[in-house]
Amino acid sequence: MKIIYQNTFDNTLTEKYDPTFPREDQYYGCENFAVVADGITRDPIGITLEEAYKNQALAIKNYPRPSGAELAAKEVILTFKNNFNGNLKETLILANQNIQKLNEKYVPQCDYLENDYYGTVASAAFIKENILYYSYICDCGIIVYDKKGNIRMQTEDELEKYTRPYLNQIPYSWTNPESRIITRRDYRNNLKKIENGICVSYGALTGEESAIPFIKEGSIEISDEDTIIIYSDGFFHFLHEPEFIHLILNFNQEEFLTYIEKKANEDYSRYGKEKTLILAKKN
Repeated sequence: MKIIYQNTFDNTLTEKYDPTFPREDQYYGCENFAVVADGITRDPIGITLEEAYKNQALAIKNYPRPSGAELAAKEVILTFKNNFNGNLKETLILANQNIQKLNEKYVPQCDYLENDYYGTVASAAFIKENILYYSYICDCGIIVYDKKGNIRMQTEDELEKYTRPYLNQIPYSWTNPESRIITRRDYRNNLKKIENGICVSYGALTGEESAIPFIKEGSIEISDEDTIIIYSDGFFHFLHEPEFIHLILNFNQEEFLTYIEKKANEDYSRYGKEKTLILAKKN
């Protein structure tokens, strides 16, 4: 696997108020594999989410340090660096077990709010001969473009496809603590949450054994002309943009960085949040 470019772009608001804010996206790309982990954002300590949304500086000040999201994401990267042996899913399962140890140390009693389990989502890939193997959980993903920019394959975002539409049908507000408890307790890593014959849960590496069935894997034959991106969900809205596709097919770092900054400034909610990408080719 040839790594063309890899980087985390910080949340534009946290970068503005506190450049030392925990980096909860982590990544590592090498010739043997590429992995991205996106730590699950924690509740601020001692203030409501309504207060946090109204005052970004206060939210950042009261954000937990150290960040359990950052620690969980780093655990995924360390697990791959130290243990990857050619099986992506097995390595993600091992990372989940290592995150369990973090939670045994730091979260003796989970309340799904300030003391929710440390957790992360992740995606990983490697190439053997002309086959791209991939594994992922939740809304980190992998996408493959052909030489013309057509999408040959993109992993499925279970949170967006199954969980969020169902939550939007019921009385629900993320600022309401009970809504967050319901989401994390009842919809995360729960194969029994069935609506109309479909599991509407999402997966996350929280150290719980119930996360394992939500780790997906697959493979696709690729050519030297294909372009591969391993990404966190902050890049999701970029991936189908014609200008983005043109830039990654004709990669120039300066032009790419200028474009990402421009989009983040245009629309923070869609393009400005923390995001990570690893851009790779077959050889």
